[in-house]
Amino acid sequence: MEIKLPEQIDIIDITMRDGLQNEEHYVPLDAKLYIADQLIKAGFKRIEVGSISHVAYVPQFKDVDELLLRLPKDVDVEYTVLALTPKAIERVGGLLDKGAKIDRVLTGQIATSEAYAMKNMRRTHEQLFAEAEKNVKALHDMGVKKVAGNIGTVFGCPIQGKVPIERAYEFVDRMFDIGFDEVEHSDPDGIATPTDILNYFQVILQRHPDPAQHSFHIHDIRGMGMAGYYAAMLAGVRTFDCTIGGIGGQVANFLDGVPVKGAGDYYFQCSRTGLVSTEDFVTIVNGMGVQTGVDEKKTYALGRAMEKILGRSLYSFTSGL
Repeated sequence: MEIKLPEQIDIIDITMRDGLQNEEHYVPLDAKLYIADQLIKAGFKRIEVGSISHVAYVPQFKDVDELLLRLPKDVDVEYTVLALTPKAIERVGGLLDKGAKIDRVLTGQIATSEAYAMKNMRRTHEQLFAEAEKNVKALHDMGVKKVAGNIGTVFGCPIQGKVPIERAYEFVDRMFDIGFDEVEHSDPDGIATPTDILNYFQVILQRHPDPAQHSFHIHDIRGMGMAGYYAAMLAGVRTFDCTIGGIGGQVANFLDGVPVKGAGDYYFQCSRTGLVSTEDFVTIVNGMGVQTGVDEKKTYALGRAMEKILGRSLYSFTSGL
């Protein structure tokens, strides 16, 4: 049986945003700049660098404005920020005016589960779509090159349970209709099997066949993330989110011992709540002959450095190599 793999894929390393938002201790600005520098040196061309959000709700990113102004600008690297609210969009505009390099903005997190949407975004579906449409237009008017939206709970919800898959197809159509350049498809429950993922993306790519319009984001809670990414590759997906050491997850509900406003209880009371490990994914993809442009050894070294930055062992099979 012939297995058709892509010649090349993109890895968006999201350690600095999704990875760090789950940390219960503040990671200093200089450490964040170090992570970015090492990712660039390892060959990553797409990095999600932080969240533009209210410090009361996501205090890990209290330094995001300074971070964006200090990140290197003369590099062939796409920087992504998360900006979900109108006020966050205004801050993007202000940072661009000050000379920050912001190439891609992730906005419009729209979960197919309304229970999840109300828990995380405090909005109904219709409110989220209406706000997202305004945000997309505002960001394009600012000159942002790429505006991406996130569709979540595609395969199930940690709060609600099962969600009809047809709703995801409908929501993806709507997201492109209101002007998004790209849709990030996500499985925050880590529940999808490789078969689920293959079937889903076969339908999605029939409806919207340009691979550049799609990325995939799995929370590897049940250990199926790597197999899920492989299934998505077989379906035609070319862009994947990963974090160093597989860190990440729900926004931390404590930071340096202080409760975080509005974060609430975690969905999963376990230590394994993160994403697919960047180091491991780079290793398997490079090993299959698919080009990533990423240096494995430099990525492993960053994995070891992240353990020192965070003060604990991380979940990666390969970073010790």
